[in-house]
Amino acid sequence: MTTTTHLPAWIQDHAPWLLEPALGTCVVGTRALAEACHREGLKAPEPRDLDLAWSVDVEAGSEILARHDAALPITDHARNRGTLAFRVAGERIEITSYRGGPPDGPPESRLANDLAHRECTVAAIAWRLHDDRIVDPMQGLAHWREGRLEPCGDARARFDEHPIRLFRWYRRAHAWHLNLAKSIRSLPENLCAAHPPQAEALAAELRTALLDLESPGRMLLELAEDGQLTALLPELAPQFDGRAAGPQRYHPEVSQALHLVLALEWATGRTKHLSDDDRVRVLVAVLCHDLGKGLTPGPHLPSHHGHEEAGVPLVDAFLDRLPSLTDAAGRRLAQQVCRLHLGARRLRTMRPGTLAKLYDREFRGSAFQLEPFALALAADSGGRLGFEANGDETLEQVRRDVTALQQACESVDVQELRTRFDDVETFKAQLHEARAKAVRRAFGSAE
Repeated sequence: MTTTTHLPAWIQDHAPWLLEPALGTCVVGTRALAEACHREGLKAPEPRDLDLAWSVDVEAGSEILARHDAALPITDHARNRGTLAFRVAGERIEITSYRGGPPDGPPESRLANDLAHRECTVAAIAWRLHDDRIVDPMQGLAHWREGRLEPCGDARARFDEHPIRLFRWYRRAHAWHLNLAKSIRSLPENLCAAHPPQAEALAAELRTALLDLESPGRMLLELAEDGQLTALLPELAPQFDGRAAGPQRYHPEVSQALHLVLALEWATGRTKHLSDDDRVRVLVAVLCHDLGKGLTPGPHLPSHHGHEEAGVPLVDAFLDRLPSLTDAAGRRLAQQVCRLHLGARRLRTMRPGTLAKLYDREFRGSAFQLEPFALALAADSGGRLGFEANGDETLEQVRRDVTALQQACESVDVQELRTRFDDVETFKAQLHEARAKAVRRAFGSAE
């Protein structure tokens, strides 16, 4: 994709028909905000995608794209929202019809109406391409300069149009380091209880928050402070209800909320080298690793005995409700990290027979991915106030110990045992015993 600075020339070279004044083609979204900031000498957000809008409806737009042999397939859901897709110079681009106002109205008034109904003023800036003009009817650039995220008009009205906007306001504010408007922070608590956003939209927003924010936990904490997290993400909400993370000698940060914030920050900073899919798997596992602590009865606090295994059903409930947040590998990792984030750091204290069973249940085969697992466990160690370096130590320890366990168990000649023991149960017992002996030799431990 071309840079923002050279975008008009790039379109003139490859798709000059988009610059017809009657189409009213505009760049919208983050790239339009970035261009407006550049022109004013302001620090600009980093645009990721090119989002376009125009004044024609879907039917007329489809004809235009077909006439220029540029149309690409689009889902029925997207088309029903007024969005089409086309190709320019090998790039896939989506373009959406202006929303609101009479379809046959003047493009300028239709654009103004479209921008007035976007979720926030800093996202309601358009860069009109045919005359290279910034259109900013909601004073978004002024709010950007002042460091405020303001809704376009009435916050409740914008929410009623699209409930996902509640989460998006908080995500954008944290991504761009803006203060949320009082009108947003004072919306009724648990507003999404009666009008929940679509699961797919919520999963997409949470995924973006995990990938893009320096501290996704602080965004979740702010949602909790404003009384919105329980309705949006009920499985996560108890993590932010003020409960202790554990005894102070293990958790000097005291608060479970702060522990999760710090653990996510640790993981965010150390997974940037991974693909987006792998990063999300690790970050979702960190997000879910202590869900079982939400079940601890008050009299048992600050300890959380048995929270590891108790949290696994909550991991499943969370991912069942947001199935597109991560894939099957991500679900498996989140389950394992929840179940083993304490035990897997103590492998060398376990009996060889226990370790052989653990290998067979958790660490055997190509489905187990050691590096994401080790990173998630390390985030739990590093997410403790004043003990960030413990995360790096845990990362190396888990890599080393799990690898040693795998190598010991895999050194057993399974085929040779099969030839010696025809009975299945006898074979399994002998295989377990052989693996336990191999672990004892490798770890220097005894039953």
